[in-house]
Amino acid sequence: MKSVDSDRREFIRLAAAAAVFPLLAGCRDPAYAQSGDVLKSLRKNAISDAGCEWCGGRDVPDSVGPRAVLAEKSAAGERLLISGTVFGKDGKPAPNTLIYLYHTDANGLYGRGREHKHGKHRGWMLTDAKGHYEFETIRPASYPSSTIAAHIHMTVTTADQKEDWIDSILFEGDRFITKRERESRKGGFNPILTLERNAAGVYTGTRDIQLV
Repeated sequence: MKSVDSDRREFIRLAAAAAVFPLLAGCRDPAYAQSGDVLKSLRKNAISDAGCEWCGGRDVPDSVGPRAVLAEKSAAGERLLISGTVFGKDGKPAPNTLIYLYHTDANGLYGRGREHKHGKHRGWMLTDAKGHYEFETIRPASYPSSTIAAHIHMTVTTADQKEDWIDSILFEGDRFITKRERESRKGGFNPILTLERNAAGVYTGTRDIQLV
């Protein structure tokens, strides 16, 4: 009888494990479990011309995911947390969309010395199964002695579309924002964000993107 009970308990344990395993597998974030073919396709569609001043998809690391940190906690400047969803041409969330972005530091400067020309505040994200992405950084400053609004450059690349720039993220209240920038919609949504400060003192905003 003890043997029968032991066998029954073992059967129940194995059956429960078998039922749970596919659920756990289904919860894996595809942005972290992507095959090499996804990145291969994205790199193929990234602009490879070294003379391109605004692109950067070609440098995407192998460990890219839906979240990135562009500025360490010790970096000077107000902390920003920006998130959004990328939508495809059909209006549905677009997973595995590569986003590259970069911006100036708190002094309005990009790379200095041996730094990359886009500076140290640059990074990549691969949207998750729901087309979502998020990044943390500092609020960039306008170029020194300029009348150009502070901004964050962005490019998007997919397995079907070549890397292209979209409207830079801008910040409501910046007196240097132009009429053209207010009317532009290259990216499908308003790129001028109205920021809100959360309980941790971090400014937050949403930048959704529509692929064309």
